[in-house]
Amino acid sequence: MLPGNDKWPESIQALYEQVAGSAPEAVLSSRPQWSEQLAEWVRNATLDEREMAQSAAWSRLDTGSRSPGELLFLLVHCGELLWPYSEAPRELLQRLITRQAQLVQALKDGGQDEAVAPLVRQVEAELAKVVSRYLKRHPEELVTLVSGVRCTFDGKVLRFNDTVEVDLKVLLGSERRVIGRLDQLRALLPYLREGRDKLVAFIRERAAKIPWRECRDILEEKLFQLVAAPESRGELRGFLGSYAQGKGEARWCTRASLLLARNLEEGGPLAVIENLSELLAYFEAPVEGLRGALQALVASIHEDKELARHRLVADKCWEHLEPKKEPGLALVLLWLEERIFRVALRQGVEDSFERRNRARERVRELPVAEALYWLSEECVDLWPRFESERRPGADDLSAWRQEVVRRFVKKPVLRKAAIEFFLWCAPDAAASEAELVTLSLVKTSTDRRLLRRLGEHPSTRVRFRVRAINAWLAAGPESAPEPQTPATLTGALRHLRASGAMTLGGGRTWLRDRDLEELLLGAFSRVERDFSARYPEHFREDEARLVTRLLEDLKHEFESIRSDLSILLSQGQPVPLELDLQYRRTRAPVEGESAPEGLRPGGVELAFVLKVEVESFLTTKRAVLVQATKLERRGEGQWAPNIRLAREQVDGLLGQSESSFCLFLVPPSLRAECWMVPARMVRGLMEAQGSLSTVSREGAQRVARSLAQWMTYDLLGLWTGDDRPAVLERAEGNPERGPDFIVEISVRKTGR
Repeated sequence: MLPGNDKWPESIQALYEQVAGSAPEAVLSSRPQWSEQLAEWVRNATLDEREMAQSAAWSRLDTGSRSPGELLFLLVHCGELLWPYSEAPRELLQRLITRQAQLVQALKDGGQDEAVAPLVRQVEAELAKVVSRYLKRHPEELVTLVSGVRCTFDGKVLRFNDTVEVDLKVLLGSERRVIGRLDQLRALLPYLREGRDKLVAFIRERAAKIPWRECRDILEEKLFQLVAAPESRGELRGFLGSYAQGKGEARWCTRASLLLARNLEEGGPLAVIENLSELLAYFEAPVEGLRGALQALVASIHEDKELARHRLVADKCWEHLEPKKEPGLALVLLWLEERIFRVALRQGVEDSFERRNRARERVRELPVAEALYWLSEECVDLWPRFESERRPGADDLSAWRQEVVRRFVKKPVLRKAAIEFFLWCAPDAAASEAELVTLSLVKTSTDRRLLRRLGEHPSTRVRFRVRAINAWLAAGPESAPEPQTPATLTGALRHLRASGAMTLGGGRTWLRDRDLEELLLGAFSRVERDFSARYPEHFREDEARLVTRLLEDLKHEFESIRSDLSILLSQGQPVPLELDLQYRRTRAPVEGESAPEGLRPGGVELAFVLKVEVESFLTTKRAVLVQATKLERRGEGQWAPNIRLAREQVDGLLGQSESSFCLFLVPPSLRAECWMVPARMVRGLMEAQGSLSTVSREGAQRVARSLAQWMTYDLLGLWTGDDRPAVLERAEGNPERGPDFIVEISVRKTGR
């Protein structure tokens, strides 16, 4: 129908002009004559004339002011004039009822009250006829036709405005498109005054007769169309209430979780995020909508983003979570809240502390609440360090794992919560640590059954990690079906290496083995940390004694590395890397003799001579010259702002080799470590500050690398060193002109 097209067929134009021009008091008396003429026209009218009359009649009923004669003619004869030849008019019933009220008011104003009641009954019969006819032709347009009209349902018949009836059996019929018609009925639920429960039961009963496979895809698309609509939150519950099987549909839950994660990542519409959060809360076992919502949070939370939307989703999860039944999910939520709290602090959000306290109050009644608080805070602090330069050492991680096991291994409820938490929330950079902790927590057959169930977890990360751990458990010895807690890092790495469950290979150096690199870095870090921590006790000693102590500790650590490598490998497997460190002092001090003034500047010089042999046919030998200098103390607890170092010493090093460094022996500052700075950079710092005899402590700290990292990735990684014969001869030659200490390191790598 085209509103505004008011052209009547010529065969009925005269009749309508007569109707429109009749006086109000003569309307009822003229009505029988109009009825006879219209009936005659209906018997003889062509299809084109009927369509033209239909458009003209609806145009006049739709808009504009009409006389009582026009309203009476159009409403009493709407059954003959309005036929469903084209699409259904929007709000057809509502507009017809409005026109009916205008007609009744006009008749009452004209003093014709007695004729109102029978006329209203006739008009209502005509309205029911028109609506039924349109619904028979357009059953999917029920809501379009009757929207805005309150209705009731008695179990069989829908009644609009208490008079217009629609039989549902006639409406639904037996066609295969009954799904769309049921959805039309569901859309009427907000307009029902009576019989809501009866209509929901009717839809459920009728939908249960349809094979679920036939209607699942159609209903899925309708559901997510509702999700995308801003004002449809109230309809989601009615949708899943009408199609109860959808609450157990895993595919719908997965799709909702993925959409929620994407909208959180990209800052999608707030209404859609709220709809998805609401939808995920309705899914029932075995489908876990709450885990789907948490998975969206875990997958999308980043500390460099605005987390207001994440807060909304977390609030919805707290509303539906029962911490006593799911302490594991409570732990995940506490961890998320802790991350949101840290971001809120940086952004200056006012209610950050209040929100954190509210989250903790929700689990305070649990007997294991303190353990959950502790682990959530620890992981928020620790895991970001894996992706930064502050990565913890191997021994630090081993001690941390032992502390986690000590706190969580005794209670099954804590083991269950921690296993899912580590597999789910640990970032990829901390994957090996998460799997090692999980191995330590799996103690009983119940824990193994939990791992098998986690193989169906909504998170892909969890599923892959579970497969790796189950592979190790399946390959374990039959005599010890339950894994023992790894006592050391090397023992734990040996488990993963033997099972093949996780290959860390690659690495950052030519060694191409991340296990070995982590082992070396952890060992050197331990020596460096201990030396720096004890430096305030020994700072009065000269550089030679301090360097001797440091080299002696490194020598013992190399021996320990060889032992650890033998533990790491299986019985009979060849050792892929042989390491050895030896050092000697070229000028031994004479007791009672003081060093001559002016002959040699302060500090001591070292020469690191590295020899590498790969598979017996590739060899290299190179030397690195290092000037070691200590930081002096000024007063009790105060350290000098500058490190004493003569510019000619630095120039002398650079004159011999560009591959020269300065080693600064310092107490713990930001970290307990010794500073390694390229001599060329030290020369630039001294020139920038205009100094001939000192280098700024703060400047050196900003550009320095720790001794452990330098030895692992620069020295052993072959990124530094000078292989020219003159430099090698200088490093190993005349004691009078050579370095004070010669440190010889040999590395022999065999095939894997």
